[in-house]
Amino acid sequence: MNHLVTPGLLLLAATATYLKQLLGDPIHCWVPTEYKERDNFLNYIEGYCWITPMYNVPMEKEIPKLEEDRNDYTMGFYRWVSVCLLLQALSFKLPHILWKTWKGFSGMDPDRIIKMAADGDMEEQEEDEDGGRNKEMRERGTGGEPKEKEKKKTDNKKIGPVAAFIDRRLITTFRRRKRGGICAKLNVFSKSSGYFLTIFFLIVKLMYAVVIVAQFLVLSKFLKINFFQYGVTAAMKQTDWTRWEDDEVFPRIALCDFHIRQLQNIQTFTVQCVLSVNMFIEKIFMIQWVWFLFMLLLTSVGIFRSFVDKLSRYRRILFIKKHLTIGQDFVEFWPPPRAFTPSTSLDKNRSPRDIFRNLSDKQRSHVKRLIRNETFQRKFVREYLQADGVFILKCIHNNTSNMVLMDILFRLVEHYMVEQELVHEQDGDGDDHLRLGSATL
Repeated sequence: MNHLVTPGLLLLAATATYLKQLLGDPIHCWVPTEYKERDNFLNYIEGYCWITPMYNVPMEKEIPKLEEDRNDYTMGFYRWVSVCLLLQALSFKLPHILWKTWKGFSGMDPDRIIKMAADGDMEEQEEDEDGGRNKEMRERGTGGEPKEKEKKKTDNKKIGPVAAFIDRRLITTFRRRKRGGICAKLNVFSKSSGYFLTIFFLIVKLMYAVVIVAQFLVLSKFLKINFFQYGVTAAMKQTDWTRWEDDEVFPRIALCDFHIRQLQNIQTFTVQCVLSVNMFIEKIFMIQWVWFLFMLLLTSVGIFRSFVDKLSRYRRILFIKKHLTIGQDFVEFWPPPRAFTPSTSLDKNRSPRDIFRNLSDKQRSHVKRLIRNETFQRKFVREYLQADGVFILKCIHNNTSNMVLMDILFRLVEHYMVEQELVHEQDGDGDDHLRLGSATL
């Protein structure tokens, strides 16, 4: 709404205003009798008055005789309305441009990660469709892949790199934070704080509210009124049908002084002009007042919800706990299916997923209980994911499917368990080449 709809509406209003001034008749002047029969003089006067600041003196007041006194009533904003609207549209894009420019500075670009996760989501959907077609073909007796071959498609090959990419950044941040001590934890603007991306996102959200308030302040200066109250005042005037009076803010009638050189004499004429374009401009700013007020309310509510959602540790833990619980309730979702050929040799370069594929039933049961442990969940969020990790996972959740989110989340759990040596390999012969570390939670 702030960086797409609002700039689009302002750009549309700027274009309409510019076309009205360029192709329409924004001004009509009542000229002296001797010039009425000459169109070239009329065009000159109207063109001159349009590019020259005019002044608006109420009908009940006498026109000042001195030119210096007339300057107190000068008005010329109507010529710059289209430019003002363009600058307003640009101002609403600035926070978004800032976000696009600096979001990758944290080391985790949300858009890049979302795109990678979305590609994995598409692959998963295609495999589901293929599996459905194979099942239907087998039921009809027309062929299709065997069930054994179909089961091999349960591991999404595009999700692994996404989880590994996130894990590298989280582990790097975790290690820097441990080395940096209390200073690294308190400095939220440091990339190793685990809060950099979250705080930056909240600052950008705040900037949208600042931009809206700035619109009221700038327009108050530009129009020489209190724009905060303009909508209420204009609405009251619009509902008063008993009498008509010229608007002080957007006057329909204005005066213009122009000079004509005749030999050595310079004659000054004052003409009265109708600014029909001001009726159009008035409606634009009335709509702006209503729209900005609505956007300020909507943005304020969004900022409050974002602060509560992004900064509350309880909500972060609740989000992770919810999806860890749901993920384990899906049959054959997690732990990952066993390898068809169990590993009999120790390889230090084996991935966490390969390690978890070779867990025994007893180990799998123990790991599942560990993941449901609230102390483990709190440590997983507080030490490993931090605010930025949960922020990225919520971005994935909002832009892909629950299955992709849980796939990435459980892979991160695997990385964390291996990193913390909760699950690791042991030397020596035996039935199992893997054992569970005894972690103190």
